[in-house]
Amino acid sequence: MPDWSSALAARVRPLNPVPVRDAGAADYVLCWLQQTLRAHDNPAIDAAIDLGNQLGLPVLVYHGVREDYPYASDRLHAFLLGASRDLQQGCRARGLRAVSFIDRATHREKGLVYRLAEQAAAVLTDDHPVYVARAQATRFAARAQRAVFAIDTARLVPSQAMPDGLTTTPSFRKAHGALRAEFEAHDSDFDSAHGPYSGPVCFAPDALADASDAEIARIIAACGIDHSLPPCPEFPPTAAAAQAALDQFIAASLKNYPYRRNNPADETGVSRLSPYLHFGVIGPRRITAAVRAADLPANAKWKYLDELLTWREYFHYLAYRSDAPDSFATVPERPRRSLLDHASDPRPTLYTLNSLLHGQTDDETWNAAQKQWLETGYMHNNLRMYWGKQIIRWTRDPETAWKTACYLNDRLSLDGRDPATYGNMRWVFGMSKPAYREQPIYGWVPPKSDRALRKRDGAAAWLADWAQRETLRIDVPEGLPHELL
Repeated sequence: MPDWSSALAARVRPLNPVPVRDAGAADYVLCWLQQTLRAHDNPAIDAAIDLGNQLGLPVLVYHGVREDYPYASDRLHAFLLGASRDLQQGCRARGLRAVSFIDRATHREKGLVYRLAEQAAAVLTDDHPVYVARAQATRFAARAQRAVFAIDTARLVPSQAMPDGLTTTPSFRKAHGALRAEFEAHDSDFDSAHGPYSGPVCFAPDALADASDAEIARIIAACGIDHSLPPCPEFPPTAAAAQAALDQFIAASLKNYPYRRNNPADETGVSRLSPYLHFGVIGPRRITAAVRAADLPANAKWKYLDELLTWREYFHYLAYRSDAPDSFATVPERPRRSLLDHASDPRPTLYTLNSLLHGQTDDETWNAAQKQWLETGYMHNNLRMYWGKQIIRWTRDPETAWKTACYLNDRLSLDGRDPATYGNMRWVFGMSKPAYREQPIYGWVPPKSDRALRKRDGAAAWLADWAQRETLRIDVPEGLPHELL
């Protein structure tokens, strides 16, 4: 095993038993980024530099975008390619070489990570427990003839550093809180002793660092993906935009965060950083440091950091320890059994997936939430709770409700396909206190009313405005599970 820096050792997880290759038989250390698309404060890059410095090798950073990942669309591709361009530019500023490859009909290569690994002493990748990242890394490590290490980049406290068996948020908060200071203080942005890798690579990279927005749009247009779902200009996919959103939130909104955060009409009441966290454009350590440094009331800072570090990282912790974090089986047994016991209860209305997708129900609040998601790729967290509870009563059984919620979340949302969003859905489906009484359809899972939400300042008008909007029409593709059609 390499002698990892103490700041990184707890973040490193070997994925296979293959030894690190001797420097004389390698050209670089490969840092394969899947979903941590930032050049700074990136433990995967730092770990690659740490290992490269030990071996006397430079680092090569690689990010690839396939066109066949689940729900691939202009929306997700635009964010991925924009963030990849920003990553290349940031690595260049750090004195590192980063290369990208965008799979499309006119520019297609197979097995690039395997081919890049042939020249590498070892491969380091980011450690993500959901979507395609974990499956790809696991499959690659099993087949590759190179040492492969997964680096925890998405959490302040690495999930593997946490004890097993934490089944409640209070127990997680206590264990996590005891470790925070150690990981808040660790070093980052290591310096490579060997400069950028200047040798050949086994393919023709996409020169995203110097690409214009128009050039990126042309690349996206050539990809075989869902072109009916457009990009989201409200969230520019750059580290500078993420930092600006954080700075604005701290300056204008954090002081009153505990009182404003549940009002969807108050668009500056929350940080809106979840898309940037999901794609790793900004990390929780940088956010935590900025919040702690703010000269603001302690209760406001505590509340925001509790959402970021307790709830978000608890959902990551649960996903890390699950074989299928996006499965209905992850809902705790009691509420899941209660929902299943009421699966045959009559539903007031059964909406088609097409109606749900386009916000065409008899519920104004729900329609507003869904249309905002469809148009912007973002839904306010308090609306998500209500949104999910309604789907339970509008689909034929709880498993169909779960699959429908996952489909809408994963296809539309910039922060979908994420441990935190699956955790929110588990809360919707009963990972919370039980209801006061057993009810039809929900059993002992609490339903949720929109009465309090609609009483918040400006909320009723905001909901009415969004609900009546004409929104874009997108395709419902063939091949979906039959219960969703």
